[in-house]
Amino acid sequence: MELTERKLKILQAIITDFIRNAEPVGSRTLSKMLDMNISPATIRNEMADLEEMGYLYHPHTSSGRVPSDKAYRLYVNNLMDRYELEQVEKQRIKRELRAHMAELERTVRHASELLADITNLTSFATLEDMRDISLFLQGMTRIFAHPEYKTIEQARSFLEMVDDRETLASELAERDEGLTITIGGENSARIVPGSSIITATYHVDGRMVGKLGVIGPTRMRYSEITSVIEYMSSNLNRAFKMIEGGSDEPDDEG
Repeated sequence: MELTERKLKILQAIITDFIRNAEPVGSRTLSKMLDMNISPATIRNEMADLEEMGYLYHPHTSSGRVPSDKAYRLYVNNLMDRYELEQVEKQRIKRELRAHMAELERTVRHASELLADITNLTSFATLEDMRDISLFLQGMTRIFAHPEYKTIEQARSFLEMVDDRETLASELAERDEGLTITIGGENSARIVPGSSIITATYHVDGRMVGKLGVIGPTRMRYSEITSVIEYMSSNLNRAFKMIEGGSDEPDDEG
């Protein structure tokens, strides 16, 4: 079965709406959203095809559809629009990182706090050397703002995972350099099912010294969050360069 342009537009609309509202998306909702002059019946047929192809699934309690891990991967790789941080957001990040540049560990800890505040997700930052990994974890209780963790069992599983810092630090250390997004089942068995992790690396003198990122439900604002993480990691690179070089003034880039 071919993934046609129409199917792609429908899938993109479903993912975008589900990320925003956390509710299964039905054909009637889509027919109002899409400017494609196609009937709800046609949309239902296309949704059934997308489900058969593994991009959607059908919760038992709803007539609507929900994106699968496969759908989010396609979205992240090919469909999502680039989110451009507003100047006020950039200035806030630069200003707050600049205010905590006394030494590396303090800078990293504050970066994870700032990331949790901006994204409303559990965030982390690591400092890695040949001997061990320091993990700074912030915003663990922010999961309660997301319906994916509304039951006691779901919340407990997530909190137990992030509370096992040694295992989580080991998981993060194994991730690739650069911007990395792993979605749902792409993560190891050590990560709670239904979770996504986004990380970016930062460097001192060209050497990778740590990772900055978030962990949360697969239904996350990938475009916005990746832009925030990329911008923060690039500012950490400059902050570390300043700390190592003894400079007082940050680079004015971006």
